[in-house]
Amino acid sequence: MRRRSMTTVAAALALAGLGLSAGAAGAAPAAVVPAHLAPQAGWGTSYYAWNDPEDSGGVSVAEQAYKTTSDEYVHGRFRAYGEVLSIWDYHDNDRRSVVKLWVGGSGPAVFYSKGDNSYREVNLSYDEGQTVHIQTCTSDTSGAVCTEKSRVPGVS
Repeated sequence: MRRRSMTTVAAALALAGLGLSAGAAGAAPAAVVPAHLAPQAGWGTSYYAWNDPEDSGGVSVAEQAYKTTSDEYVHGRFRAYGEVLSIWDYHDNDRRSVVKLWVGGSGPAVFYSKGDNSYREVNLSYDEGQTVHIQTCTSDTSGAVCTEKSRVPGVS
């Protein structure tokens, strides 16, 4: 149930994100993504950021890579309130997914999932008001599918 709900939410967020960026006349050209980070055939990516209502001035960020042909995905989220990193690994590839986190001028710090079909939460501690970027990958191998390093930064 939880997996299906997260997949449904993730798909809705991905579709909403596509609607926000599509079709504006005179819109800025799409960012060029290095080939090793570009989604591979059959994969999509989504990202989002939101003002965390429980953390004054904090902005939470999340990124996801998902298979367009199934309900498999990897997802990383940094929540400003409590500075909690969450990692979902629902991609059956016998490898741990990876979330990279840049805070302030440092990073990336690299965090791994527990493996296929898992969820992991990591409590972190950073000074308030720092810029946060996140990136999520299916693994740390050369053939991994990765999201871009978040275009919209969070704030710890």
